[in-house]
Amino acid sequence: MIPVCLIVSADPDHVAALQRDLKEHGLKLHAVPELASLRRMLAQWRFDAVLCDAEGAAAADVVEAVRALRRDQQAPIVVLAAPGNEELVIAALEAGATELIPRSTSARVIAVKLLRLIDLAAGASAEAPRAVSLGELHLDPRRAEAVFGDRVLRLTRGEFELLLLLATRSDRFVHRDTIMRTIGGAAVGESRRCADMHVCRIRRKLREAGAASLELETIYGRGYALRLRGVGEPAG
Repeated sequence: MIPVCLIVSADPDHVAALQRDLKEHGLKLHAVPELASLRRMLAQWRFDAVLCDAEGAAAADVVEAVRALRRDQQAPIVVLAAPGNEELVIAALEAGATELIPRSTSARVIAVKLLRLIDLAAGASAEAPRAVSLGELHLDPRRAEAVFGDRVLRLTRGEFELLLLLATRSDRFVHRDTIMRTIGGAAVGESRRCADMHVCRIRRKLREAGAASLELETIYGRGYALRLRGVGEPAG
């Protein structure tokens, strides 16, 4: 079956070029010009992947579109944006974008990336996600919910995915490269800064929830590890 993708873009020339070129690579592309049309389309159809064109759009509108998409479906969401806009990169990833690709990328590369993301999403959905617990911390991947004791942690999607990764590998070092792949495919420097920001926010939210029994340890220059402190062991 041919994968069906959706693009949100106000640039008809760009859409027409992508529709023509992606078809040659085995992808069918539907288009809507703005968020209102997107909501109507999502009420009737499900797509294998979604492209969100950030060209000419306000960053807030791009983030709103990504959030709307992520609420309605689990398909990969790719944002096409000009390089160098770090604030948009971080905001889009935190809103639920799967990856950001430079808008100037060739249709061939976009098609290969989309097909790869669709395959990964299909494989992930075929495996039932399991709940993970570490001490009083309980993570439910189906609901993207994190609870410590009786307190719900208010996490962004990226923060939840990173905390789930760390909890799944508790007491083991998780390399920064693995963390960067988990939170999104931005440029290396941007991903590192984004990883550090996610970790800082997770630490703060664990502290606010009273999670003194957990330590999110920095392995300087390499990555992070989440571990359960022993009884009577002081907080670092």
